[in-house]
Amino acid sequence: MIGKLINDYICTGKGMSLKETPRGVGDIAMFPLTLQVIVIVRGIMLGGVKYLWTDAIRDSIFTIAFFIIWISQIKHPLKMSRMYYLCPMNADERVAYIKNAYFFRCIFHSIVIVTVCIILYTVFDMSLYSLLYILLCGLMYSFLSNVRDNKTDFMRAVFLKPAMYISSYIQFAVPASHFGRDELIFTVCSFAFLLIVELPMFISVIRAINDDIRVVATGEDYSRC
Repeated sequence: MIGKLINDYICTGKGMSLKETPRGVGDIAMFPLTLQVIVIVRGIMLGGVKYLWTDAIRDSIFTIAFFIIWISQIKHPLKMSRMYYLCPMNADERVAYIKNAYFFRCIFHSIVIVTVCIILYTVFDMSLYSLLYILLCGLMYSFLSNVRDNKTDFMRAVFLKPAMYISSYIQFAVPASHFGRDELIFTVCSFAFLLIVELPMFISVIRAINDDIRVVATGEDYSRC
């Protein structure tokens, strides 16, 4: 099963152009625009402090990881190849197949995030609280996917994913070597934002993903296959 999922993941990614992928409003524009916001946020965070080459490496590792996941989510939407609708599979079997493919992709994304957090912890001056925030936010980001519900898709692409990306990046403003009262307040506010804003939106998208899996598996929307 694992070998088949890996093969399907690779073949789907190779055979799908970004121009052909079903995506929600703003999904393609999300990452470039968010990068522009990051440039502004970085300038505010530094406040005249010199931008070191180690900071550039750290930012690049972080950005590349999220970019890989973002591209993977676009090129591997919730779908089945047309040939699977011709196979002797009932709806429950199709649901199981799509869920397995979805979780395989999410696990791959999660491995990317965990690897980045390990690198940040071992190489750079990162607070454990900041690393925990990036890990939790990154894991939630890893489980997002395009869905048919326009409202949820818009929220995911335009609000949730940029919020996760930006709020994770600003954790670099809290180095482990200078963790004081102000940094503690910042950390508490960050986790409050995660629980109050990002988590409810994430749960809404996950529910829409679960509904979308059933729709695609039953063949109600063949435009997705």
